[in-house]
Amino acid sequence: MWLLRSQQAKESPMPHLDLLLGLDVGTTNIKCLALDSRGKILFQADERTPLSHPKPGWTDFDPEPIWEGVCRTIQTVIGKIESPERIKGIAVAGVAESLFPIDKAGRSLGPAIAWFDLRTTEESAWLRDRIGYDRLFQISGLNPDPMFGLCKLLWVKNHQPELFAKAARWLHLADYIAYRLSNIPATDPSLACRTLAYNLAKGAWETELLTEVGIDAGTFPPILRSGTLLGPVTPAAAKETNLPATCAVCVGAHDQLSGTFAVSGLAKEAVTDSLGTSATILAVAEKPIFSRALPDHGLAQGAVWIDEPVFYLTGGLFTAGAAIEWFQQQLGGKADFATLTDEAAGTHHAVPIFLPHLVRSLTPFPDAQAAGAFVGLRSTTTRAAMFRAVLEGIAFEERAIVEAMETVAGQPRPKEIITIGIPMQNRLLAQIKADVYSLPLKISPVREAVALGVALLAGIGTGVYANGSAAVSAVRQQEFRLEPNPEQAEELEVRYQIYRDAFSQLRPINHRLRSVDPV
Repeated sequence: MWLLRSQQAKESPMPHLDLLLGLDVGTTNIKCLALDSRGKILFQADERTPLSHPKPGWTDFDPEPIWEGVCRTIQTVIGKIESPERIKGIAVAGVAESLFPIDKAGRSLGPAIAWFDLRTTEESAWLRDRIGYDRLFQISGLNPDPMFGLCKLLWVKNHQPELFAKAARWLHLADYIAYRLSNIPATDPSLACRTLAYNLAKGAWETELLTEVGIDAGTFPPILRSGTLLGPVTPAAAKETNLPATCAVCVGAHDQLSGTFAVSGLAKEAVTDSLGTSATILAVAEKPIFSRALPDHGLAQGAVWIDEPVFYLTGGLFTAGAAIEWFQQQLGGKADFATLTDEAAGTHHAVPIFLPHLVRSLTPFPDAQAAGAFVGLRSTTTRAAMFRAVLEGIAFEERAIVEAMETVAGQPRPKEIITIGIPMQNRLLAQIKADVYSLPLKISPVREAVALGVALLAGIGTGVYANGSAAVSAVRQQEFRLEPNPEQAEELEVRYQIYRDAFSQLRPINHRLRSVDPV
């Protein structure tokens, strides 16, 4: 196994250097890092993100446990810093689609429904009937899917009307933490565009739509440029986190966009492959594309605003890292990632095909009834071969996303892929990806790209960096480059075509199975 570790300071930071904090509140972990103004990551800390499951199939982010976890993570990092008063600013990244209700007094009223929670299916269908698919798409540039924020608000409106009536603000997860830190509500385009209520072409809330569906547009926060200075940390938040009272809070971003900004600067020629719990392929686009072909193939688009407004195109896989964890727990004897990888690295016999759709499929063929599968199991298939199939299946699905961007959206074929997340830690998965893509793979040495991205945004907001370009230049590190192995690429090309056929042929079978066992 090939393991890359992000750099940790070996010496105490120079006393005169300003420090910045980046906070990443994700589905699996809460992460915080401290960065000095030279762009050097000094200290990091993380802990598991608390989740609650009030009913089977439901997942919530509860506000107080999340906040308490954030406070502990920040405290851990600050505890390593010799002079915390040098912390100039902090910004927050987080998952999109999940919104917290806040009352007039600024108190949280209840949990945020997790982005992947599909209890909102009926609300999504009602939106399509009431507003119309085409109009929703022309406003948002998105397929009106149950996961988007507007569907979650309508679910609260329908099922918790008293709570909904008290909500004076709806804040995304990152916005909520920034609000707890500063007492100032705000969001940015990269989060706003995941609600269905953001007009992608105009760059503003679609107030007419919100009024039609019975939501007060005034409950949505102002949309500001990522890195905008909000204000100082409040005395209460300073006490709870140990942040200095002089620390400024800045507008953050959607986690995927923050990580992409950190490793590529949102360069137009770069395609970013980000793999965590889910997988996201992201490319910068010239302009929005309002063709139904995009959502029909599970492609989404959105906006981010750092130096200038930028549009992006993205596709994803819900269970990527989650499929690896599932295999570890359910079939791998709870062996660790390194052990399974070492076993799989030398295995080439009786390797099945794995379809990684443990929670629906998204790109390039959206299907809420899709399911995972191993195809081609034999009596000689080993645990190692099955785990290798899991890694290949993730890479196959990501290649299918890149191909859909080319054929459906007209994106140019990338010359290379920049990857962040799990592949950075594992040579086998990285090489499989390079071979499946049949393209050079650049592996960012930054382990926590999302937290780094928002630390840079805090640097922009506090004037440590003049702009986004200067911020990214300060932390630019040499990527590790992997070339595809021609022999392996040829073999995986054959397996990839079998993979594509397996998905299409299993599709009607999975639909029949779902009708028998709908849960």
